[in-house]
Amino acid sequence: MMESPAQVDVIILSWNRTEDTIAAIRSAAGQVGVAKRILIVDQGSEPDALKKLEAFLQRVPCASLKKLTCNVGVADGRNIASSMGWSPCIVALDSDAEFANEHALAHAVAHMDADPRLCAIGFRIVNYFNGVNDETSWDYPKGVSPDERFATSRFIGAGHAIRRSVFESVGGYDKHLFFCGEEVDLCYRMLNTGHRIVYMPDVVIRHKVSPEHRVFWGKGRYYYTVRNTLYTNYKFGASPLRLAVSATAFFVKGCCNGIALEALRAFKDCLRMCKQFCATAQDHQHYHLSGETWAYILQCEPARRDTFIRKIQRQLTALPYQG
Repeated sequence: MMESPAQVDVIILSWNRTEDTIAAIRSAAGQVGVAKRILIVDQGSEPDALKKLEAFLQRVPCASLKKLTCNVGVADGRNIASSMGWSPCIVALDSDAEFANEHALAHAVAHMDADPRLCAIGFRIVNYFNGVNDETSWDYPKGVSPDERFATSRFIGAGHAIRRSVFESVGGYDKHLFFCGEEVDLCYRMLNTGHRIVYMPDVVIRHKVSPEHRVFWGKGRYYYTVRNTLYTNYKFGASPLRLAVSATAFFVKGCCNGIALEALRAFKDCLRMCKQFCATAQDHQHYHLSGETWAYILQCEPARRDTFIRKIQRQLTALPYQG
């Protein structure tokens, strides 16, 4: 008797980049070897862009669209998209990305099925325009190779797979993060269930990053990076000293790049978010990481053991501010 193909939900967030979004959906629809559903959440696109997207989706029977009136952010957008499906495996694809080949989903599901301890898989992200490793989407320690499989404490948002049962058991993404760092916050909570994450180089995503690799830190990205990093560290029990060290490093980098006010604004909003987190007891247990979980995280993130001076140096040598 022939086995039914594995079911998988592909989630895509849409916001005005209609041509790119359509290409991403077409890439997902062309996947073979799995029973797929493509779940799209539009976050308030302009009427003309939304009309064009809806017209295309009429020709994609495996796709469903949920229309929002505003941009609720990456974190909550993925929560909403995930709630539209029920497959054991959730695969997220950025709207400006495509699968490198038609077997990517089947490979991802096969990896998940082969190892029940996996809660997530990070895909290889390459630059759509030249095929080289996408450095703007590389958030792994030095010394690991994009060509090899390795254990990790996180995945990259542009393309990844999540085991739905674990995702739902920890409450999904923290919607308050909006954008930037939401994956790490989720991954730590999923790791705390005893599951693990691996990077799989044989599942490849082609990401349409700018050939110049420009990162506009002064237009909101640095604010979210600082605010969300400190807020997430606080939720996971970072000491006041460690938070102060991190804040100092971020402020120094902000001063050196002319965006110190972004850092100060982030500090202020982070304090407000931390107070709100303390005021509610909901899901706090997911942030109490076990010794085993911390040992695994430290093994995957050796930079966590850096000294104060080294943390400052790392901030200054990280991606430069441009714009």
